[in-house]
Amino acid sequence: MVQKTDLYSILVSYAKKNNSPYIEIEAFLDSLGRHAARKSAEQPEWNKWMQDRTAKFWSEMSVLVEDDRCELLTDTRDGRIYMPLFYLELLDRAYSDADRNADLPFPSEESLRITLPENQIRRLNSDSDLASYLEQPQDSDIPILFINFSGGFGSALVLASMIPKRLTEMAILKIRDYLSASGNKEYAYRKLAPQLQKGETSIRDQLSRILLRPLDCYDAIADGGDFTFLFWAHFGILVKDDIKRKKELLASDIAAFQSVLIIDAISGYFRAQAIKRREVELAFKSLENQLAKPPYLYTLDQILRLTSSKGILLLTQYNKGGLEQWIRKKTTESKNDELPELLIVKGPSQERCFLRKDRVMTLGARLLAEARIKIRDAVSKHWRKLLTEYRREPAMENDAEFEKLLSRFTKKICPALANLLEDPKLLLVYEEMKQSQISGSLGENIFAKGHLLPYSSLFFMKRRDMLSDTKLILPFWYSMPVITAFIAFFKNLGRERKALKISPPGAAGGEDGILEERDHAGEIRTAAEDLEFTLVPPGHTADTYLEELENRWSRLINQQAREDLIEDVKSLIRDHLRRNLKIQKKFLPTQENISQMAVNIVTRTPSLAALGGRDSLILYSEIYLVKLLENIK
Repeated sequence: MVQKTDLYSILVSYAKKNNSPYIEIEAFLDSLGRHAARKSAEQPEWNKWMQDRTAKFWSEMSVLVEDDRCELLTDTRDGRIYMPLFYLELLDRAYSDADRNADLPFPSEESLRITLPENQIRRLNSDSDLASYLEQPQDSDIPILFINFSGGFGSALVLASMIPKRLTEMAILKIRDYLSASGNKEYAYRKLAPQLQKGETSIRDQLSRILLRPLDCYDAIADGGDFTFLFWAHFGILVKDDIKRKKELLASDIAAFQSVLIIDAISGYFRAQAIKRREVELAFKSLENQLAKPPYLYTLDQILRLTSSKGILLLTQYNKGGLEQWIRKKTTESKNDELPELLIVKGPSQERCFLRKDRVMTLGARLLAEARIKIRDAVSKHWRKLLTEYRREPAMENDAEFEKLLSRFTKKICPALANLLEDPKLLLVYEEMKQSQISGSLGENIFAKGHLLPYSSLFFMKRRDMLSDTKLILPFWYSMPVITAFIAFFKNLGRERKALKISPPGAAGGEDGILEERDHAGEIRTAAEDLEFTLVPPGHTADTYLEELENRWSRLINQQAREDLIEDVKSLIRDHLRRNLKIQKKFLPTQENISQMAVNIVTRTPSLAALGGRDSLILYSEIYLVKLLENIK
């Protein structure tokens, strides 16, 4: 037995001596008593097992059972102990001196004189199962593998923790022993040189590495390189053919044959992994190239649907987890405190989009070019409408108000541009490119002295020129202040007389009340126009969007019945608005009260509440209310 006197060390020594994990308790206690009697004279620490041996045994055994280092079995009269780590420790010792045992086959049940329970091993064939085992998570409940070698070359017991590195190193040590035999190195070179043309030097280097630095060979195999894979594939065929021709096999021959089978499987696995890595790298390279192309802004859903030049979905080359990891790396890692390569920005609908840093200024210039025509047309149309109604607004007279108007139109018509201009990362990208002297004229068209240019400068629009151009489109009298003021005076006077005529006798307010009412109506129209920008999506007018919403909630097949329904809904909305304006003399439309008014109209009217597409009907009511308020007098 061992020199240590703790119970577990004694149990391990006893099991090892009997080559079995099962220990009879009574036989063990008798053996422990005899051994303690012999050792106590020289080593007094053994005296503790001389008296009350059974009590001390059960005291320490309870701790070992709690720690799962031992198990108590009751399948015999006196009971047995099972050592669950016995086979693991036995195999670990069997592989501990690999150099000395390099000329022997891998340890097996026969060579270790044991028979493992089936529930403690997983059986694998070296040709078909070993490589697939590497691709799957290893089952920690079955820590021992039984590898069966083809061709009748025996089997091996291997610890799962040895795969793949330690097992490969053991196999290479046995290959070194094979090459060390008389003439085998030169024989291998002469056979391999014609098969691996233009690789004579690499072949000699590889053979020398196996002989001199065998453990260094694993890293090359794990890399899955072209030459390494081809070398081991041809070398394995060479060794197997050479050994199969022998009439009598030595133990070293069996060891070499088993080793090349193991290396074939593991090298093939790493080769497949290397090819997959290359495919993934190419797929991500293709992804990077596509992100550099218009429209530059990509949502995650769009990235998931990107395909290669051959029409293959890129997501099939890398899985979704790999893509998320790549995006996380590209959006967080940076060098020299600069921004990462991939930026997260807001898209047109406020969704999260990804934008390559080196395409930020290009996107800005592109969006500006598209926006200039749209914004100019929108402002011109807006002012033309006001002028034909003989009305004016502060943006026509004041540069600051003109900038606010341009900002409002930009958010409405070109939300992607508005989000980009408001994003502080735009300036940081410009500063980085300026330092690298690669920003060019693109950045100069957006920034000046570290500040964003005004919208009027970005769009090449001057307030006075826009107003003049708009007036030129209209008949000549709209450009003559005296005439327009004269017409506006009589139009307003007509409204005042109409208001006086409608107002009940004795109504207070007089002329001041009329002017106040007129001013309040103007405020309502302005607020309603602002709400239209919010409610109507880009690419639509209020009328076209109302038509689209009508198709969603009014689904009657009969055309006449459908038109009657739409007219009834409009009439109901007008009546509801009229009642609200009478009750609320200082009513001013906001997003909240218009939304609440639309909800009340739909939900409190049984005939409307029964219609399908309720959300579309509520939105329809909101926009129709806004349109009515825009034309209030």
